[in-house]
Amino acid sequence: MTKYSGFFYSKDGGKTGKYVDLEDALSSLNNYADFKDKYGNMIYCPECHKAILFLTINTKKHPFLRKKPTSEHEVGCSKIYESGNLKETSEYIEHLTDDQIKNKVNSMFANLFGPKNTDRGSGSDNTSSTPKNGSPFSFGISTDKSIRRSFRVRSLKSYIDQDDDKDKVYLIYGKAKLSVLTQTAKKSGNEYDLLEVDPQDKYHHVYRIYLGKHDERNIDPNSQYKVLFIGKYNFNFKYYKEIEENGEKKGIRVWNFELINNNLQALKYEKCN
Repeated sequence: MTKYSGFFYSKDGGKTGKYVDLEDALSSLNNYADFKDKYGNMIYCPECHKAILFLTINTKKHPFLRKKPTSEHEVGCSKIYESGNLKETSEYIEHLTDDQIKNKVNSMFANLFGPKNTDRGSGSDNTSSTPKNGSPFSFGISTDKSIRRSFRVRSLKSYIDQDDDKDKVYLIYGKAKLSVLTQTAKKSGNEYDLLEVDPQDKYHHVYRIYLGKHDERNIDPNSQYKVLFIGKYNFNFKYYKEIEENGEKKGIRVWNFELINNNLQALKYEKCN
């Protein structure tokens, strides 16, 4: 089942509109009734703008968006395909050269963070308007290229469910504060770097991505960045980062995230203008 971390909000059947992050929409309203009153039947697939979505709340899990059964995606939309499992996605990345991975990531990055345009077919700031040559968010599996899978695309602000998200590959994107942390391995004494990604969202959590020995020292921790990374959560370690907020100390959750195949090409970031 495909889940969506955001949607295309349109009052004219998906022709024009804007992308809305689901967590932003939920946190800005008092209850689910307000969500329905505001967005109603004007929620569409963030990629093709054609399939109609609805909010599922009658569940023990966190609310999420699903496709209306009688509605269909546009031909070429990656949401048509099943999400690739860990083996399929890892093998796909493994068979690409570093340049091919870089090109793939650049294409997805441009699609997600391209110039804002609310006119369908001209691109926007999310996975909107499926390109004529197919979506960059889909891929053919190594055993049979005719069988296609899709990347699980989710916002940095998405709610994290350890049971549901375990051993799944995600493409995670959004705007965040970045910083590089240098640490020392206990056994070897060797230094290694971590990229800390702080979306500064309502859940107030941060991601940490292992970089190994990294030469990047140009990150400004006071600036906001557009960031995209592909891989999986590592839930084996549970720890918190202590911060001070409104004069009080508190702990925020740190999520360890492993780049797919430990390939640094699966990570891209750019400073926001």
